[in-house]
Amino acid sequence: MRDNDAETALWPALVRRPVAVLLTPWPWRALLYLATSAPVAAVWSLLCWPLLTLAGLPLGAVERRRLALVDGAPAPSPHTPPPPGSGPAGWIRWRSREAASWLELAHGLLLALLCVVELTVAVVLTGVPAALLASPVLRAAGVADGPSPVAPAVLLGLGALPVSAYTAMVLAAGRARLARALLTAPRGEELAELGERLVLVSRSRTRIVDGFTAERRRIERDLHDGAQQRLTALVVRLGMASSRFDDDPEQARALVAQAHADARAALVELRELVHGIHPAALTERGLVAALEELADTQQVEVAVEAGDVGRLPDAVESTAYFCAAEAVANAARHSGADAVRVGLRVNGGARRGTLLLTVTDDGRGGADPDRGSGLTGLADRAAALGGRVSLTSPGGGPTTVEVRIPCGS
Repeated sequence: MRDNDAETALWPALVRRPVAVLLTPWPWRALLYLATSAPVAAVWSLLCWPLLTLAGLPLGAVERRRLALVDGAPAPSPHTPPPPGSGPAGWIRWRSREAASWLELAHGLLLALLCVVELTVAVVLTGVPAALLASPVLRAAGVADGPSPVAPAVLLGLGALPVSAYTAMVLAAGRARLARALLTAPRGEELAELGERLVLVSRSRTRIVDGFTAERRRIERDLHDGAQQRLTALVVRLGMASSRFDDDPEQARALVAQAHADARAALVELRELVHGIHPAALTERGLVAALEELADTQQVEVAVEAGDVGRLPDAVESTAYFCAAEAVANAARHSGADAVRVGLRVNGGARRGTLLLTVTDDGRGGADPDRGSGLTGLADRAAALGGRVSLTSPGGGPTTVEVRIPCGS
């Protein structure tokens, strides 16, 4: 478990609520984590060394559970199960060959060196404030002598309490980070999953490159067959009009009028082509405005629900827009939907958070990403920025496409 992954962990609580954390159990849990290092190390040193290279296994199990004091939950084990039917000897060989077993042993050696320091720190952090605060009682009982007033000592004790608490929490968080680095390495299946994700990303990027090549050819074809032909006809008509102004003014005016119509038609085609490449509203007014403009051009009713999303990185806005456009187009063409709802939300801030885009239609449902390239294209666009696409489409509907894109991409 990483520090920034859990709301119940010590470090996020310390960073997000630096004052209120003093009134929570976290300072006491941090002290307990530091103070128990020495007993754990002592028991391990006495009882587990006969296991030799496997001596770190029981310590690792205890330490991962002890991390619950600062992480809110025990840490997962990095060990993988041995092959079925290995038996005790096979289990020992399997564990001896695992890197996690040697890392646990290395952690034990470090713990043997650090435990005395941790116990000393815990004693000092609790003993100094306690002694200062207890000075009136000690003087009254005759344990402490001296004519000096006790008020300054009590004030010092009160001031030392938050200092001790913060020191204990920071040290415990750092000590826990070291333990996690050695005791919770990625498991074999997690590494395999990571490898599979890398393969998927590689394939998706290959499809994106192929898609860009096909899109470039489509744009070239549209320009050649559409706007270029209209502009060529416009030049021809203007040339004919110029040669007939003296001999046949009426025919020349008719040719100019036709050339004007051709120019307007070419302008419309160019605008549609440019809008398909990158909508002007997306650049000028942002993602929400571009989606609202997209909604106005659809044959089905499209409602855009977005809070204060604000401006996001250009790549994120562009990817989200075209994902929404593709999802809305799929709903209009294939689902028989009458209404589509597009939702936008940013979790965690516009620069470090995650953009959540949802497109829900009231169609017949039963969408299958294996039966078409539309949803694959959505996944490829999102994967290029480290995002993910999920589909929920039971028979009878509704169908929901959810796209998550990191804003820090």
